[in-house]
Amino acid sequence: MSNIHLIKKAPLKNIITISSIITINCYELAPTYFNKGEIHDFWEIVYLDRGELDLYAGDKRLKLKQGEIIFHKPNEFHSIECDGKHSASVFIVTFVCHSSAMKYFRDKLIKVPSDMKPLIKRLIDECTNTFRVSQYPLTLLPSVSVGGTQLIRIYLEEFFIRLLRIGEQKNSGGSSALRDPSENALISEIESYLAEHVCERVTLEDISGRLHFGKSHLCDIFKKGTGQTIMQYHMKLKIDEAKRLLKENKLTVNKISEKLGFETPAYFSRAFSKHVGMSPRAYRNALVSDGRVYLEKETPLR
Repeated sequence: MSNIHLIKKAPLKNIITISSIITINCYELAPTYFNKGEIHDFWEIVYLDRGELDLYAGDKRLKLKQGEIIFHKPNEFHSIECDGKHSASVFIVTFVCHSSAMKYFRDKLIKVPSDMKPLIKRLIDECTNTFRVSQYPLTLLPSVSVGGTQLIRIYLEEFFIRLLRIGEQKNSGGSSALRDPSENALISEIESYLAEHVCERVTLEDISGRLHFGKSHLCDIFKKGTGQTIMQYHMKLKIDEAKRLLKENKLTVNKISEKLGFETPAYFSRAFSKHVGMSPRAYRNALVSDGRVYLEKETPLR
């Protein structure tokens, strides 16, 4: 007992600490959506899961593409708008952080690596299971799992720290990926193939024959890198395309089902309802006047 004062403790340094969350928004933006812009004295991130957005960051006009994230620093004017033809799915968080490491993210627009998508998914899941998202002020859901708000902070901080590490690797001449570059390339090929054949019924045999890799290898690499199975990812692409068609075209639900390669309209409706939280017809009628869809049950970035 006399030696207890000799114990040396290792301090744990916080590189990034988020002190509070202001808003969390999961939006489906209609093709005609735009806003006049805003300025506030806290950080904002906009992650684009689907589509393209035109935006202003300060005096710069930029285009945000699928899979990219932009950081708006405190007191920076910013606005977003769709191009009038295509809808978009966005995840937006505003938060307070005074850590000096956040200086790295000033004026940053970053392509998020595919191996960080599972982290984004965990973040979105925790947000939608903890708060009534897309509402201000944020309020907790009636029944939430213990530690939900802490996990949101941890996932955000981890996300930023991993982006910082990638930036350091680029600056030092190292790889910008956290995984074997060959795996990155293979996952990208699978994603491209599925996107090209979003309106078809794709099988693992089709992908294996196209890419000349075994089915098990493709499934393992894709699941490890994205957190989803190949077929889950393909279904997500189909549902995203269905949402776009429901808002942008005059096609009937049955025609959209046929166009996207579903076996029957009933199967399409069940799949859509499972992913979105409402039927295709209800979704088509859900747009509010400012072009946004507020769906408490929907987690569009899964």
